[in-house]
Amino acid sequence: MDAIRKLVLLIGATSVALLLLVGPAVAVDDPPADEVVEAPVEDTGRIALVEGPRDAFFLLMWAALIVGGGLAVANARRQLKGERPQASGEFRWR
Repeated sequence: MDAIRKLVLLIGATSVALLLLVGPAVAVDDPPADEVVEAPVEDTGRIALVEGPRDAFFLLMWAALIVGGGLAVANARRQLKGERPQASGEFRWR
């Protein structure tokens, strides 16, 4: 039960940290459609990875998804190979 409590607290703390980090960036209002905003164009020859705060938020979410998926695959590999002391490497119904 102690591990579940720690996991819930970790997920809660991570969620709060992400909300505090991303909240102000997402709250930026878009300019009206009739008003044209011209930004100075610099030709540096590089491709812009992030154009706005929403792009940064979704890039962060994709990164978290990819990292989480990689950790899940690594854990599954260790589980199936029997490298974890709790695992025998055999599949069993519960």
